[in-house]
Amino acid sequence: MSAARPRPDVARMLTLVPWLLERPGARVDEIAEVFATDPATIRAELEHLDYCGLPGLGGGALFDVTVIDDVVTVRMADELRYPLRPSPQEALRLLLIGVAAERVAGADVPALRSALGKLHDALGVTPGAVTVLDAEPDDAVRTLRAAIAEGVRVRFTYRGRTDTTPSGRRVEPWAVELHEGAWYLHGHDVDAGEARIFRIDRAADLEPTAERATSVAPDRLDRPAYAPTDDDLAATLTLTPGAHWLLDALTADDVAPHDDEGTVRVRLRTAAPEWVARLVLMTGGGATVVQPPELRERVRSLAQEALDRLGEASPQPTRPQGGRS
Repeated sequence: MSAARPRPDVARMLTLVPWLLERPGARVDEIAEVFATDPATIRAELEHLDYCGLPGLGGGALFDVTVIDDVVTVRMADELRYPLRPSPQEALRLLLIGVAAERVAGADVPALRSALGKLHDALGVTPGAVTVLDAEPDDAVRTLRAAIAEGVRVRFTYRGRTDTTPSGRRVEPWAVELHEGAWYLHGHDVDAGEARIFRIDRAADLEPTAERATSVAPDRLDRPAYAPTDDDLAATLTLTPGAHWLLDALTADDVAPHDDEGTVRVRLRTAAPEWVARLVLMTGGGATVVQPPELRERVRSLAQEALDRLGEASPQPTRPQGGRS
């Protein structure tokens, strides 16, 4: 029996074409590394691209994709050389991600600060007018990044999803990663004697030690993976066609048609209802929480907080001096 073919990722394929047009001669393994997938998936998606093109899809209208000795060349796709224009929601998401990243690493990455300035100008948004309501664990992330740079161990109290009580951990930190709305620490658990991934917002009393780290980080780190359990919050959402992108961010138990307009009903379990609530807000009304009521109320509360912040940040009209009211 032949192995199942990797499922193509349309969003990645759309990004892949302009990326390859700017880098003729890129190799399959290089492309896979940049796009965080495996060479087999890239090969499958390149085959799909060979059947894509302009409307009509006849001779001369299809993309020309060739792979010779793992070297990839794309022709007949100049229409995709121009950057894709983001929707207002996508642009706002990009700006919020950049603001959050600047708060953690802005001082160490001047290019990020410069890019954010250009993004503010392009969107016509005054710097400081857009912010993140609840701060990520910035201090913990900065402490961990400093410990990684200095090569020392850290200690903290941690309660994992399956732990009944918190316990002390000694860890040799390798890297911090922002994944699906949460910060994670990759490192070597000294007492367990093996590599572990810790969710940083579950770590308390985090502090560096004077002990030198002796472990060596692997060349490739595993991505944080969420496996739903029966103890997690069960939720039901409806997604309009414009919010179907949410399916790529969630681990759904079931997706079923909801109406004839393309809306789907999604059932899922989550250990991070706050993150799901924020994802729902990011759809701009495209997602609706059906159940449970407490998640629906949290979405409403977050939306109200955002409106209140917007009102506080908006300049108040001034009354002209010396004129009649």
